[in-house]
Amino acid sequence: MLKKISGAAGAALIPVIASGLIRLIAATMRISCVHFDEYRSALKQGRQHILTFWHGRLMMMPHAYRGGKGITILVSQSRDGELVSRTVRRLGIESVRGSSTRGWLGGIKGLLKAAQSGRDLAITPDGPKGPRYKAQMGVIQIARATGLPVFPLAFGASKKKHSAAGIPL
Repeated sequence: MLKKISGAAGAALIPVIASGLIRLIAATMRISCVHFDEYRSALKQGRQHILTFWHGRLMMMPHAYRGGKGITILVSQSRDGELVSRTVRRLGIESVRGSSTRGWLGGIKGLLKAAQSGRDLAITPDGPKGPRYKAQMGVIQIARATGLPVFPLAFGASKKKHSAAGIPL
């Protein structure tokens, strides 16, 4: 079905729907931060940094970023990457395009330029091709080149427990 609507109309419509859905879900969540102190401290001090998160957990990550001079995320040059890039743009996040398999040099140059302009960076260290949940060296190389600290983040969700609200299961 995605291929049927992935033409020009789909490329325009999907990011609108996806960004609206992300905002709607975020508005209904109760967020708990675990082991967040060091990242919170970096934000308060205005320290530039790199956020990393697993590729399979990226949907709600736009809501993890707070403060700074803005963030730039590395997005693959695939058709799905174009949809991600357009979606995050609607959420106030810039992107550069490139991955380990296509356009890697442009992606690295874009991240370095964003870092030089004072922007924070975001990278999925396992990428779309994986191996899943195994960080590759790219994020380490970017951190070494920029001198920025790396903060790994994750997002998880669970259903509301009705019994806690006094409703029997």
